[in-house]
Amino acid sequence: MKPVIGIFGNTARAHITEFISQVLPYLKRKGVETLVETDIESMIEGGLAKDALLRVASREMIAETADVIMTFGGDGTMLAAAQHTLHNDTPLLGINLGKLGFLADINANEIEHAIDCILRSEYEIEQRMTLEGMVHGESRTLYALNDVVLSKGGSSRVITIQAYIDNEYLASFIADGVIISSPTGSTAYSLATGGPIVVPDSDVIIISPISAHTLTARPIIIPGARTIYLHATTEEGSISVMADGQMALQGRNNVEMNISKGKHSIRLVKKIGPNYYEMLRRKLRWAEDSRLQNNTTES
Repeated sequence: MKPVIGIFGNTARAHITEFISQVLPYLKRKGVETLVETDIESMIEGGLAKDALLRVASREMIAETADVIMTFGGDGTMLAAAQHTLHNDTPLLGINLGKLGFLADINANEIEHAIDCILRSEYEIEQRMTLEGMVHGESRTLYALNDVVLSKGGSSRVITIQAYIDNEYLASFIADGVIISSPTGSTAYSLATGGPIVVPDSDVIIISPISAHTLTARPIIIPGARTIYLHATTEEGSISVMADGQMALQGRNNVEMNISKGKHSIRLVKKIGPNYYEMLRRKLRWAEDSRLQNNTTES
């Protein structure tokens, strides 16, 4: 039985519909039932010619119904899609139409090949650890595939942060903020602040201070089973909390929150595009050394 494929897209990019309009006929020729999110149809002039194989639905409905979801955009599109698939275990395949594309690792010219691999079940599923955050006084749980960031807002003044691990005092530091990252998010904001690259299947959490006012406040890796408690205060401006780049809280001058490993994981379709280590070399130019280029054959 052929899988049902869902399609999400970054509707902020006008050219997204061009790629999706090219993919839909291919899926139809293959006899694949396809679900397209409502916002995409509204961007296509004249709408979609819906039939027995093509339906339009909300992201929530697609996450519940589809066997695999293809996201068209970049890593940000993947992160947004993860918020919908988190509780449904729906696998995600990212089509990179952006710049870096570390999560969305399939290029536009590889789409048909990726679809064929899915139809032949020639792929593997990677389980990616997530993070859960709870701000004291708020009922909403924050979910993140990459990171939860607590930072200053509305002022150039730094904030004071106290950090505890499982009720044991870690440190206090004055900084622009702190990034709590999963292994998947280690190559995102955390890396830009000097954090380590961590292989995605590691069961750890990375704590990376942002522009700390002391050279001794360095990133630290802790076991994934630990719970992090943060207490941030500021005398001027405010404090914000973001989960995967989406604003979750702002305007307070005193924030307490707990962050821990999420109960759910995100399932990514892999082994179609390049492997993780090839992505490191290709996308981040990791360990690139011009002295060795003439002596190394790229696999």
